[in-house]
Amino acid sequence: MKRLFGFTAFVTLCSAASLSFAQVAAGIDIKGGPMHPLCKNCHQADTNMMRGQLDGFAPPSQTIMMDMGTHKEVVKYDDDTAVKNIKDIDELKLHRGKGFRIHYAEEKGEKKAVLVTRFDILQTIQPNDKLTRDEFKKFMADNKNVLVLDSRPPEPYQEAHIPGSKLLPAPAFDKMHAQVLPQDKAAPIVFYCVGGCLSPTNFMRTKALGYTNVKVYTGGFPDWMQAEYAVTTPAWLKTAIEKDFAYVLVDLRPADAVKAGHIQSAVSIPLADLDRAKDQFPKQKNAPIVLYGDGKEEAAKKLGSWGYRSVRVLPASFDDWKLAGNPVAAGDAKTTIAFVPKPRPGTVSTAEFTQLAGAPSGNTVLIDVRNPSEVAKGKIKNAINIPQEELVQRLAEIPKDKDIVTHCASGLRAEIAHNLLKNSGVKSRFFASAVAVAQDGSFIIKE
Repeated sequence: MKRLFGFTAFVTLCSAASLSFAQVAAGIDIKGGPMHPLCKNCHQADTNMMRGQLDGFAPPSQTIMMDMGTHKEVVKYDDDTAVKNIKDIDELKLHRGKGFRIHYAEEKGEKKAVLVTRFDILQTIQPNDKLTRDEFKKFMADNKNVLVLDSRPPEPYQEAHIPGSKLLPAPAFDKMHAQVLPQDKAAPIVFYCVGGCLSPTNFMRTKALGYTNVKVYTGGFPDWMQAEYAVTTPAWLKTAIEKDFAYVLVDLRPADAVKAGHIQSAVSIPLADLDRAKDQFPKQKNAPIVLYGDGKEEAAKKLGSWGYRSVRVLPASFDDWKLAGNPVAAGDAKTTIAFVPKPRPGTVSTAEFTQLAGAPSGNTVLIDVRNPSEVAKGKIKNAINIPQEELVQRLAEIPKDKDIVTHCASGLRAEIAHNLLKNSGVKSRFFASAVAVAQDGSFIIKE
């Protein structure tokens, strides 16, 4: 993998005219590249370049998957692919969810990466303006009037945000900053996002307005949730109830108060009984858990000490919730937690995959998208092998009237294959878990 540009990379990074000439000469299609909706607020679409978030990196098939907000894009790479702001292509495994720009050439229906660039806007910010989690907490303790601003879009903010923070989405900065930023240009301000480019962008815009005490919490919300709890909003919880999201809602009030009235779907676990109910909480440490009632902050810290990393408190009391016309119930509430994770879109369950692998129906085709060297060590007998990197060229072998299910060794290439098929107009699903296949065709699933 090249950090210094080879000929292919050099041609691609030349002027638009040179790029077009080189690609036309090579018979390569030229068109505007896809872009994540968040990127469109600051950037314009450019020829054969995509901007989005890194969603997956699969070295066995030399493939990168990008989340474009509305869909997934799959890009191949090879030894001629150059990189920028990362040491080498293997470093991509450390940056899932981060912003990247990929210059690519498109030939025979496949995108091939020429240059992979990590958005590194933080390099333009001085070290003393960057805060770690501990520095952020100390900065808040030392500055009682600090304004903490969430630079993410409204939807993730409503679901969960750092306690005390307000919303100033980077895409809406020009429209909202006058109502959100303080008049005092020396007031302490901290921006955060998901550790990407949104908070640094807001930082620079705010500094340009003359504010002098502005910081960026570089780890952002994901880093915060590794050790702390968040605040949700009544709007998100109402939507979660109405749309039957997968979450746990705990009413910490005394049992008699809960019986008189409680938020719909709540489980009654009085604060004094929380320790005794520890084994009831989900095995999944990332399960969304919402707490309300007196002592919710204390309870949130305790759940954090148990290893839960998606704990939120509801700022509204039950009376406020009810007064707003939100869903309520009366009488006995549930006293036992029953958390059922919702499957990701396009996935098949472990039970269904096991059944299909053992005795698939005539309407299902199970495709093993691993490399031939992997398949040689063992393949599920009912599966056919089409390596993920060959999938686009072998679309004719895939029946369009069947239920297509892909799998691999980790689940990642199966998801990449699913998106390749989806982008090619072929309906499919994928198994997201790791599958280890023995020589006799038996297999072990690692959840």
